[in-house]
Amino acid sequence: MPNEYRVGPIYHAGLLVSGGMCAGLGIAILVAQALHRMPDTNLLPASVPTPPAAALGFAACGLALIGIGLWFPRITSLLTMVTLSMVVSLMAERVVGAGPRVETLIAASLRVADWSGVAPNTLAVLLFGTAALSLRHTCRWFEKRLGAIAILGSIVFAIGVVASMGYITGVPTYVWQPGAPMSFLSAICSCVLGLGIIMSACRYSELDESGRLRWFSLAVCAGALTINLTTVVAYLCAGGQTWKQAEVIRLLPMMIVSGLLSALAARQVRRQGASIPTTVSPPGVRGF
Repeated sequence: MPNEYRVGPIYHAGLLVSGGMCAGLGIAILVAQALHRMPDTNLLPASVPTPPAAALGFAACGLALIGIGLWFPRITSLLTMVTLSMVVSLMAERVVGAGPRVETLIAASLRVADWSGVAPNTLAVLLFGTAALSLRHTCRWFEKRLGAIAILGSIVFAIGVVASMGYITGVPTYVWQPGAPMSFLSAICSCVLGLGIIMSACRYSELDESGRLRWFSLAVCAGALTINLTTVVAYLCAGGQTWKQAEVIRLLPMMIVSGLLSALAARQVRRQGASIPTTVSPPGVRGF
């Protein structure tokens, strides 16, 4: 089998850079809002301000990625569990209609008077991201769970790509709920967080006979499908009838490319599934 550690330092550097960028953006947003500044609207007037709870979640996820890269398992576990608890609490509040208590508490701690709720797609990104980080920090992280981690990272990256393309093209693909759009900086953080999660899975994953990551085709398929599905969700949930036809055409290249990638990747997954022999590993043997 080819040496799967050959490019380990590259993935390690990418993991640290991605974690640093995600944490840095989240912390910068929090500091700017504490100083009563709005970096989103200054950077892109069409964007809404990033909610403090979302910025806090991205900062914690970025620090957790750095903890994975520098091998601080306790810090990674603590940050992941705190962020996951916050995301679950936010989702539970919306389901039962209890009100934005957690968001109000975070905004009050930062003394932010003018803030908006976390967008549904931002909640999805933080949920998938923290789930991947939770799987990454386990005693058996080096086995089959790395493929699931890469798929979750690919989904997070895809949601961020669709939201970013919405701001670039002028089509509101970053809106899953009327009045609650994902901010531009949240979209950027989603892309960076997804890449970091994928890098964390790449570093110790096994390679197949052709020197390719075993889960590569499946992760590409999941990400490409998520791009098209996320665009459809934005069209159905945000009143896509108001989208301008001339602007929607700008999304066609992204959707066509993602459709082709998903078809090719799905075909490769089927080939790999047919070619993998059914073997039973000896008990007690673990492989990296």
